[in-house]
Amino acid sequence: MVYDCFPFFNEVDILKLRLHIMNPYVDRFVIEESTVTFSGEPKELLFEKHKDLFKEFLDKITYIVVDDTPIEGADTYERDYYQKNNLIKGLKDATPDDIIIMSDVDEIPCPETLQKIIADFDKTRVYHLAQRNFYVYMNNEEKSGKLLSITKEFPEIPEEKRLWLGSKICNIENIPSEGIVRLRDLVPVDDPRSIRVPNGGWHFGYMGGLLEKDPMKRIGIKTKAAAHQNFNEREVLAETMDHLILGMDIFGRDAHFERVEIDDTYPQYLRDHLDEYQHFVLPKITAGMRFVHKMDMTVGRFFRKAIHKVFG
Repeated sequence: MVYDCFPFFNEVDILKLRLHIMNPYVDRFVIEESTVTFSGEPKELLFEKHKDLFKEFLDKITYIVVDDTPIEGADTYERDYYQKNNLIKGLKDATPDDIIIMSDVDEIPCPETLQKIIADFDKTRVYHLAQRNFYVYMNNEEKSGKLLSITKEFPEIPEEKRLWLGSKICNIENIPSEGIVRLRDLVPVDDPRSIRVPNGGWHFGYMGGLLEKDPMKRIGIKTKAAAHQNFNEREVLAETMDHLILGMDIFGRDAHFERVEIDDTYPQYLRDHLDEYQHFVLPKITAGMRFVHKMDMTVGRFFRKAIHKVFG
């Protein structure tokens, strides 16, 4: 059996993409969704609301609703871990011979690479899939190697070639007693079980919603709900498009992004259905666009700060 386990927040389009890409290789999808966000605010159950979009996969889905997230006395990271660790409920029948994939929903394994792992699976190892990293748009790729997952990177990888170590693959016996989500930090790159897998897939970050065309909404909803509250600031959201057009990190971190073409290095299903995902494709960027957005980063920022100071 191959289990594909991941939490779900509001990434309806990405969930549909993942199910179509992974379906030929997966026997059971395990999806966790909570009734509150990591910041403790009430949240609508969007998988249930939109499940007609996934009807062809429902017989393979174990859907876990977390309705007892701790609120009082818990911080955002504790709620994050608590919710995601409920994925283990979908693995009660898993045996040591079964293959378990643990990811966020937007960390999608490369099918060809996944097939190789399944064919030669070593149940003593934990596979860390090295994935290309995209923010807000599917062709807005992080190229500096400076934005890493909580797992970081293997030390032998040069900085400019570092990737997002997202999806983990192992068997039930290698899941930490502290919970399945702790595969990310309690099985680090220097653990003897760890193996880095190149061509590991794609991390399509900040692409939530259903046909949501406004990038500021995609980012704003996620940051407001997220465990990463230090990035939840209105100035960040105000300059979203400036950062995207200028190849900067949307949160102002020291990283570089480039607009790339969607080519044969992307999932076949995505390329065949690209018309359904055009709202996730960053258009070509002209010199004029760069000039306008650079001006907004200077003059526009000055006026926004003045307005905030006066009106709060």
